[in-house]
Amino acid sequence: MEPTTYTWLIPHRLAIAERPGGGGRSHRVARRIAEQDWWWEQGVRTIISGMTSRHGLLEYALAGFAVRWRPLSEGTDGRAALEDLADEVADAMEHSDDAVLVHCNRPGEWLAAVDAALRIRLGLCAGVADALEAVERDGLPVGSITVGLVSALGEDQQPQRAATR
Repeated sequence: MEPTTYTWLIPHRLAIAERPGGGGRSHRVARRIAEQDWWWEQGVRTIISGMTSRHGLLEYALAGFAVRWRPLSEGTDGRAALEDLADEVADAMEHSDDAVLVHCNRPGEWLAAVDAALRIRLGLCAGVADALEAVERDGLPVGSITVGLVSALGEDQQPQRAATR
């Protein structure tokens, strides 16, 4: 079953999405299994979770996915956690030719911040403004949380070309 909220940052190489099966109280096991199958059919072999909890990680591993966990935290550590997640994604892409899925619990401002941070980190956008415009085109909400988390990334990061093998 194709997920309702996702985008390919690099077609068939790097995707972001809400948690397979939906987030929070709307999560459904049957939907998670169907979406995991869809991601597998798309060539995804690594799932990187940005959720603060470990929900779903065991199920992903049992389904054959490589699993990485980089929890995103609110507050003053949010930007550092976002940078760690972006570094983890770059590492996963460097060490595998398979597609990578990065997810948060729900499609909100944290997922928008992940979208922008990955675009900046991987050199897919010229800077913060371009990354935020791309996030809006992806249909994700860009508000004060997203802007606050991403605003300094363009200054601190040297873009690295994405591994698009």
